[in-house]
Amino acid sequence: MQFVETIIRRDPWEVEPRLLELNLTSAGLRRIRNVALAARNNVTDFHAANAPGTFAYQDGVWCLRDEFVGDIWKRERPGGVEAIVSHQNEIRVAFANVDRCCDINHDPAPISEKGAGAERLCETNLFERLPTFTKQQSSLGIPLFYCMVDPEGRVELSRPTIEGKSFGPCVERNFISNGGDDDDGGKLSINPRDDGAVEITPTITRRAA
Repeated sequence: MQFVETIIRRDPWEVEPRLLELNLTSAGLRRIRNVALAARNNVTDFHAANAPGTFAYQDGVWCLRDEFVGDIWKRERPGGVEAIVSHQNEIRVAFANVDRCCDINHDPAPISEKGAGAERLCETNLFERLPTFTKQQSSLGIPLFYCMVDPEGRVELSRPTIEGKSFGPCVERNFISNGGDDDDGGKLSINPRDDGAVEITPTITRRAA
């Protein structure tokens, strides 16, 4: 992978204007984090080993769409990548579970491998051999950002490259939360045994003969 110059925004006064440009909100991204973590924590010893990541991904994708799809954002699935798209802003956003967010000394790595669809959407945003950030877009015409959430509740909105079915260096990283309930550095208190847990009753419909 050639050199990638990463733009990192860590402070709210930098991040909030960027989110405004993208028609996204930090509150919405933190809600996605909360929902994904709640799903992750709803795992018991009887679940499959991959259940934490699977549950977090499914509910993270759902909440991404529930939070933003409307007049500006639409649901889509380009190349099998579950995402939302804004043709007004010409960007896509998808959800990803990663090992660690919001660490300037570490590039987030996805928990699961990224396929060919994600690779096409995340094609390098650099002109060939030029070590500088540019506005060049992917082969499908629209850049792809990821709402990245780690197991400790940190979350960032970033635009990665793809390297060997994993994320390579990002061309842009926007730190949303360090994992605190009030972004004060403490860990989130989401736990499936909390009194405030929401009970969901499934609806079972009998299939017609």
